[in-house]
Amino acid sequence: MNEWAPSHDDRAPSVRALLFDANGEDRPVEDPRGLDFGKLTNEELAWIDITADGREATEALMREVGLEPHLVAPLMDATSDALVMRKGWYAVRAVAPRWNEADGTLHGAPWLLVVGRNVVFTAHREPIAFLDKVVAHHDPASHIGDLDADTFAIALLDRMLTAYYAALDAFEMRLDQMEVEMFRGKVKEGYDAELGNLRRAASRFRQLLGAHRELFDALRRPDFRPEQDDLVQRRFRAVSDRYERTMDAVESARDLVAGSFDLLDTRLTQRTNDTIRLLTFVTVLLGTLAVIAGVLGMNFEARFFGTGTRGFWIAVGAMGGFVVAAIGLGRLRGWWK
Repeated sequence: MNEWAPSHDDRAPSVRALLFDANGEDRPVEDPRGLDFGKLTNEELAWIDITADGREATEALMREVGLEPHLVAPLMDATSDALVMRKGWYAVRAVAPRWNEADGTLHGAPWLLVVGRNVVFTAHREPIAFLDKVVAHHDPASHIGDLDADTFAIALLDRMLTAYYAALDAFEMRLDQMEVEMFRGKVKEGYDAELGNLRRAASRFRQLLGAHRELFDALRRPDFRPEQDDLVQRRFRAVSDRYERTMDAVESARDLVAGSFDLLDTRLTQRTNDTIRLLTFVTVLLGTLAVIAGVLGMNFEARFFGTGTRGFWIAVGAMGGFVVAAIGLGRLRGWWK
């Protein structure tokens, strides 16, 4: 599957750039082509974010901002390695989660992260919420410029993991709502199909997040960016550890769906038992009435049969009273609600 094939949704390509300056105010850069990345100081950090629909449009924008697309082109193939390392820089392919609340499905939004000296590039074909939040909630007086490019990249990867947790929260909330309804005895038609969709979503969580194992394993190896100091290396290991915890949370999501299936099966079995109990009660009740009617229809002489119409209504009333008493006994013992 080509994750970077154009979707033909007429979305205009865009480039946004922020220059973080620890000695002044952070500012947007209207034309990132005017940035000289080689002259950025250690108190400055440039972030270039590219949104383009399709591989050709993405590569064209990369050229415009001074990034050679052929160096990161292999990452646009989902079957290739997710990490490319060169002297002085590296690039990774990641997939951000997109939870669809309407139908309870999970989709992946691929994005590229390129990290060099004092500059970070990101590229994607559709909007990614956590990247948009970085821009929307940014404080111009921040000291992000004090961070090196590696640490800023770690922060972006950490935000991606937070997005997986947020999607998991939405997934679990949808599951909890179904379970509450089932505990109340409201087993609606289509619950089995919806649980099937959630089971596929749980597998999708594992598939999307599992695709990052190579990347996060590389971050904690000693040969990854050995020129960086121990503080940055600890940050690499910390985000790698958080990835493992996120994977554990994803694994538990499948167990949650399995538990909901068990609850649904229990509720359906209980409803079937209640139905059988009601049918058994009705069968016994009607059988008893049939016996009484059969006895009254026997051909033998008895004073009761000489009462005429009054006797008929007495018999009907007695059988009706028996029915009412039987129903009352069933309700008292909780045979049905």
